[in-house]
Amino acid sequence: MMKNFITFDLENWYDSEFVKYHWNEGDLILEGLSKVTKLLNKYKIKATFFVTGKILEKYSHQIKRLFEQGHEISSHSYEHKMLNKMPRKEIENSLSKSKMLIRKITGKNPLGFRAPCCSISKKQFWVYKTLKNLGFSYSSSLFPVNMGLYGDSSFPLDPFCPLKDERFLEIPIRPLKIFNVRIPFSGGIYFRILPRQILSSIFKRVNRQKKRVVLYLHPWEFCLNIPRVKTSVIGKVQIYWGIKWNFSKLEYMLKRFSFDSIENILKKENLC
Repeated sequence: MMKNFITFDLENWYDSEFVKYHWNEGDLILEGLSKVTKLLNKYKIKATFFVTGKILEKYSHQIKRLFEQGHEISSHSYEHKMLNKMPRKEIENSLSKSKMLIRKITGKNPLGFRAPCCSISKKQFWVYKTLKNLGFSYSSSLFPVNMGLYGDSSFPLDPFCPLKDERFLEIPIRPLKIFNVRIPFSGGIYFRILPRQILSSIFKRVNRQKKRVVLYLHPWEFCLNIPRVKTSVIGKVQIYWGIKWNFSKLEYMLKRFSFDSIENILKKENLC
């Protein structure tokens, strides 16, 4: 059975662009991690955790424990800021600081990086060279669907090497492509909105094409007690929709499909 990538973006629930300026309490990190690792342990699955530097600093013992359990710890930048809203020097400092924190906690350099909100645009492709120079081996930061706030429908669907003649891999978050329409499905609000039977059908379709799904979730999405804040209708959907059935939906998928961390899959295929 084809192994799919399973990843978790470990950040505060209020780091969302829709609420980050309205709330800064109750991060739900420990509750979310407890629920996620319960499922991963039950099905003996190793995952990739993209962790912000702020979380690394606050929960270093818990992150070290994740690493000791065999999960991959990779960078989600230092703060959850969209790269396309940051000057170059700030991005470089953020990546370097994040790397050093991970190395301090795990004793090894991180292999992977995911930009907050998948916010690498065509103008930020220079980031790949910076990542390569810092010792990273891959990124999973491109969202090949234009969603307004993030994403670009001209991005490739398949993993590719963005640096000419250099060994560095970008693993886009693959959407479902029907004719010329690209439909996101494999994480966040898209995963929560779609019924499990439809998700299962899409996973099967992608795997039959010999392609891997990049499942991306956030531990806070498994917490029922997310504080209610004033935000837009879109913000309310992004934060609250589908939370109550997300745990059972993830378990449904873990039972039916094979998953592993990005690091384990890439090393098995000698890609990093």
